[in-house]
Amino acid sequence: MKKPCVVCKEQFVISADELAMLKKLSPVIGGKVIPLPPPTHCPACRQQRRIAFRNDSNYYKNTCSSCKKQVISIYSPDKEYPILCHECFWSDQWSALQYGRAFDFSRNFAEQFGELKKAVPRLCIFNTQSENSDYTVHSSRNKNCYMCSSIIDDENVYFSDFIFDSLDSIDCFSCEGMELCSSCVFSEDCYNGDWLKLCFNVTDAMFCIDCKGGSRLLGCVGRRNASNQILNEAVTPEQFDETRNHLLTDSQYRQEFMKQVEALRLTIPVPHIWEIGSENCSGNYLFHSKNVQHGYNTKYFEDCFYVYEGHRNTDCFDLMRSGDGELLYDCCNVIDLKMSAFCNLTYQCDHLLYCDNCHGCSDCFGCFGLKKAKCCIFNTQCTKEEYEVLVPKIIAHMEKTGEWGGFPKAAISSFGYNESKASEWYPLSKDEVLKRGWQWSDYEQSLPEGLKGIEAERLPEDIKDVPDDILNYTIHSAESGKPYRLIPQELALYRKKGLPVPRLHPHERILKLSTVQNRHTLYPRSCAKCQKGIETTYSPDRPEIVYCEECYLKTVY
Repeated sequence: MKKPCVVCKEQFVISADELAMLKKLSPVIGGKVIPLPPPTHCPACRQQRRIAFRNDSNYYKNTCSSCKKQVISIYSPDKEYPILCHECFWSDQWSALQYGRAFDFSRNFAEQFGELKKAVPRLCIFNTQSENSDYTVHSSRNKNCYMCSSIIDDENVYFSDFIFDSLDSIDCFSCEGMELCSSCVFSEDCYNGDWLKLCFNVTDAMFCIDCKGGSRLLGCVGRRNASNQILNEAVTPEQFDETRNHLLTDSQYRQEFMKQVEALRLTIPVPHIWEIGSENCSGNYLFHSKNVQHGYNTKYFEDCFYVYEGHRNTDCFDLMRSGDGELLYDCCNVIDLKMSAFCNLTYQCDHLLYCDNCHGCSDCFGCFGLKKAKCCIFNTQCTKEEYEVLVPKIIAHMEKTGEWGGFPKAAISSFGYNESKASEWYPLSKDEVLKRGWQWSDYEQSLPEGLKGIEAERLPEDIKDVPDDILNYTIHSAESGKPYRLIPQELALYRKKGLPVPRLHPHERILKLSTVQNRHTLYPRSCAKCQKGIETTYSPDRPEIVYCEECYLKTVY
């Protein structure tokens, strides 16, 4: 089936396998199957709509609406809705059922759900079982971490996103098992690595791409079990140490070296799909996955379509940042969610439709902020019989208003578009956002008074020359002029590793890392060696030498 997207008008294909998955995921209420219709939005517009509901990188000082304690929140204080600290949110002193209301069949769903969301108190920030890690979101079981999103089981990790089981690392994206690493992406089990991409079990390396099992590597590409190499050439230990020192202390030398690495990269074949331990998959950056079509940055996924950045999900379609999910459709920011659709920020739940910020719930429709609830509609308690009668009626109403079958509209997101993940993947101007009827945030958080300022370009090249009182300065980004500060533990890590102080704002740094991945579009091409047909995220006009999997493996091993 081929149809035009209702938003961007681009044609997109819905395969027979996708239609079969929609049938499998269709909810059953009162013994009756309620069919999920084919998507009306193309994959990109569907993803844009979902991630407009996700704020990864903006943290604000706010006040708990109940105990009045100052808290760190992902919601700016100028927003209308009440927020709660963790203690107040999880207490038995209140219930989100207090805010329940009847569904009004004379109005559309989105308008009513948006009003409910504004009324119900919400958790100030989503992190659990962590120590000294207030500035982390969508995260759990961390210690001494700062300004991170989607991190689990980490310690002393800063300014990073989608990181697991790592220690003493900074500015990393989509990594696991890292220690003393910085500016790394799509890498695992590396020690003392800087500016690495797609590297595994590598030690003492910088500016390397697609290296495995090596040590003491600088600017190497496609190496296996190599050591003491620079730009894929063997060197003496003394030459290695001298070059590494230059890279750490001379920015001009570093820039020239990076150009050499890029030139080398374009001479080394790349696989049409970056995958490890995966079978029958399409997309890019797939790890230990099976039967995943259009999967991007996935680990341990099986039987899924159009899934992005998650861990351990099965039988899912249209999913972003999910863990331990099963039988899900069009969901975002969910953990341990089963047999549900169109949900956001829900944890340990099952059989939910159009729910947001819910915990430990089952059989709920259009609910917000509930804890351990069952058979609720718009935060109103129902009997099982009432639920099974009313939900199909609301869905029939939503079919008439054109709302059934897709994630909620971006217009009722809890964030301004410019605060959301969507602004990173799909940048829009303020005028464009407002023209679409979406929100924009003009809130600016003030910096502490009495701090001195310094332009990033004036910072010393060598970390040894950076004084302790740099902590009392605001640094202005070399790219945007946006001010930022160093924290003591960050400065200590730079000194320990010999790294220069970054010249860019932390958000600019992580954005540059996350955007090194190819676009989430598959292009038909031919293997540059055997001419076999392949699908790849490398568009035909790109300069890389793209091989099929068989030819690539013969080249690197």
